[in-house]
Amino acid sequence: MSKPQGDGLDSSPEPSPASAHPRDAHPRDAGARDVDAQGVDAQGADAQGADAQGADARGVGASPKRRPVRDGLGFFTNFLKNPTSVGAVLPSSRFLSRALVGSLSHIQEGELVLEYGPGTGPMTAIIKERLPWNAHYLGIELQEQFHELLSARFTDMHFHCGSAGDVKQILADRGLPRPTRIISGLPFASLPIPVQDSVVDGLVWALKDSECDFRTFQYAHAYGMKSARRFRSRMAERFEHFERIGPIVRNVPPAFVLRYRGVK
Repeated sequence: MSKPQGDGLDSSPEPSPASAHPRDAHPRDAGARDVDAQGVDAQGADAQGADAQGADARGVGASPKRRPVRDGLGFFTNFLKNPTSVGAVLPSSRFLSRALVGSLSHIQEGELVLEYGPGTGPMTAIIKERLPWNAHYLGIELQEQFHELLSARFTDMHFHCGSAGDVKQILADRGLPRPTRIISGLPFASLPIPVQDSVVDGLVWALKDSECDFRTFQYAHAYGMKSARRFRSRMAERFEHFERIGPIVRNVPPAFVLRYRGVK
């Protein structure tokens, strides 16, 4: 039976001046619904309270201590080594992470939340806070250094070192169900086209005939780049619903959250 998803987006207020979001600078994609960053989730305060209670109930407690300077240096080092795999100079801020993860209060017992490209774990920390105690989580991280860091930092969560394009086999090997939400930090705009397409094909399998939604982001300054437009065009061919949130102007650099659901 289908469960109401709701927008499930975070309520953290983000200033969104008109100058930061000129309509002529970022033409709307066909079928997209723009959502102002200030109205990300009208129920966010209640949802966060419920998620916090869920965290306490399973004894999770507070999120792991943030290490912004150390994480930033590690991220920058990996970016220099693997610019097409890491795709960002700095980890996502807590403002972008909250908007991207959204509310997880609708996730039920035994259901799965997947995270693609957790990196140093800024979004993982928000998921840890909000995920119901009886649900499953799996992070899929390609970079071995990040995988080791995540496994040490989030000892009660599970991570797989590999490609998100292999999601079907990864879940089968672990005996996990298809996901109810997929949250992605992958740099789609900088991924090689064959890799980008394999990940999109995996998303089609994961979201087909389900209420699952997929969330990712693109930096505002790169939104009009050819590779970024190609990714959105590819997604528009495969998915019924697209929603753009933001820009999240308190992230460095500002970014849009993109939400997809409903396989065509």
